Amino acid sequence: MRGSFIVFEGITGSGKKTHIKLLAEKLKEKGKEVTVISFPNYESEIARFTKRADLDAYTQSLLFAADRSLYQERIKALLGKGNVILCDRYCYSNFAYQTAKGLPLEWLKEIEKNTIKPDIVFLIDVPVEVSVSRVKQLSIEDFTKKEIVERLEREKNFLEKVREIFLSLAKTDKETKWYVVDGSQDISVNHEKIWEKIKEDLKLE
Repeated sequence: MRGSFIVFEGITGSGKKTHIKLLAEKLKEKGKEVTVISFPNYESEIARFTKRADLDAYTQSLLFAADRSLYQERIKALLGKGNVILCDRYCYSNFAYQTAKGLPLEWLKEIEKNTIKPDIVFLIDVPVEVSVSRVKQLSIEDFTKKEIVERLEREKNFLEKVREIFLSLAKTDKETKWYVVDGSQDISVNHEKIWEKIKEDLKLE
């Protein structure tokens, strides 16, 4: 029996990691084999290259796509074993962030056309202000937090564009099912909504 491939998308601070953790725990309780992955996969040399400051957006997009391409056989194998794969960011982040930088969406889709399509994409949608305030509350090293908050403050207009593109993808993508979740609501409320959709799709009790 083929497994399920579930992707979580959204801007920084939307709550993707929290919802992946909660969903993984719930699925394991139901006896499912769960694998959590994320992109960029900075364990790979290709993904580490994306951090270089001298890269133009086209080159960076190709590297992000190549990083995912390297992982396709593993995704296929896990699905073949019946695993539920929970993925933090996928090709849709490349589409949203790079389109916001001015790259053509059709070109971005073309370079990722061979990626395995997920069964479900959950877009955890939050306003940029919520994103920034959540990062400020994170219990991470102060210098790292300060650096991230300053970057988010600088990039507010850019992130608004990214958010709009994500919402547009959710409406127009015909290749997979999208569910938009209001990430500014209570975590437990949203977890229940996500779980109801998963139960329906995976036919769980």
